[in-house]
Amino acid sequence: MTRTTMLLTALLVPSLALAKARPISPDYEANCQSPRWSPDGSRLAYEVNFHDRKAIEQFILVPGQGQPNPVRPMTRGASAITAGFATASTDMVVHELSWAPAHINSFVYAASGPDRDYNLYIDQSPVVSSPGADGGPKWSPDGRWIAFTSARTGQGDIYLLDTNAVEQAPKQLTDAPTSAELYIAWSPDSKKLAYVGHNDDGDNLYLIGDLANPKPSPLTTWGHTQTRPAFSPDGKQIAFYSNHRDPSRFDLYVLPLGGTPRVVAERVVMDSDGPAWTPDSKHLIYVLDDETRYDPIYAAPVAQPSGAKPLPTGTVGNGDLDLTTGTDGRIYLAVSAQGLEGDDRRDFKRVYVMELDELP
Repeated sequence: MTRTTMLLTALLVPSLALAKARPISPDYEANCQSPRWSPDGSRLAYEVNFHDRKAIEQFILVPGQGQPNPVRPMTRGASAITAGFATASTDMVVHELSWAPAHINSFVYAASGPDRDYNLYIDQSPVVSSPGADGGPKWSPDGRWIAFTSARTGQGDIYLLDTNAVEQAPKQLTDAPTSAELYIAWSPDSKKLAYVGHNDDGDNLYLIGDLANPKPSPLTTWGHTQTRPAFSPDGKQIAFYSNHRDPSRFDLYVLPLGGTPRVVAERVVMDSDGPAWTPDSKHLIYVLDDETRYDPIYAAPVAQPSGAKPLPTGTVGNGDLDLTTGTDGRIYLAVSAQGLEGDDRRDFKRVYVMELDELP
């Protein structure tokens, strides 16, 4: 993005500050999901899931400025990363976009090739191509690393790619023989990784505290499923979902590093990328799993979860959501929702955006 475009965005984004959310994505004959703000709040990525043709497309838009642009990965030729490209088919899966920090102005994602195997791409260029699916990439906040899950060894292990040497083989961080590792989350200082270890006994959270000498330590040891960790922006806590108390529902937990997990909210809708923190690390924004109330969005003070209150988004059938501090310094919420209260049409989910003025 050019400097001029970013300045225009700073002027246009405030127009989204309404009392309720407004739709920002076009109408598709498909569901929008996984809205993800760029680190500087100037752009918004989201996926469109076309169930009828088993395809997922990725789009990026600048709020208030024109139509979204599709993310079109290229297939790689036999020689080099930058040679022999051909446009990939739209009947593929392009998903799991992770933004680089703002100074790099890029992003990484996973996409299926003609053989339905998954590889990683930076912008349009394929990288880390290998036998076995690669996916779930996460760009480190400092821009140096991309962590991802790969099945190249027959088991889902976590690998680390040095963005200063993408032509070199990535470093393997995990090698547990009976589990697959996924749902990676970086600490804000880019020194630690949290992830989920999945095996027949259940899913639990683990932490790698030293990338140079990776020795995972368990964060949870419960039965059933603990999943989708997300570091707080201050790096002191990890939020995650768990159904260990009741397998029929998921609850939202917070784990202070070195402390004990505690419940923040019961019966929530899991976000595809993990719980959403406010920039000050004081609140978690989540969707309450309550069909009778059309799955409303709540804000819970982490220090006093009993003070959770619904947000007046005006949206119904809420799902994935994300927060950002916009280029104007305000906090914005993006959410995938079925529609607005009073809408006659609620067939496909779209992306809605609103400013968050006040929190409990």
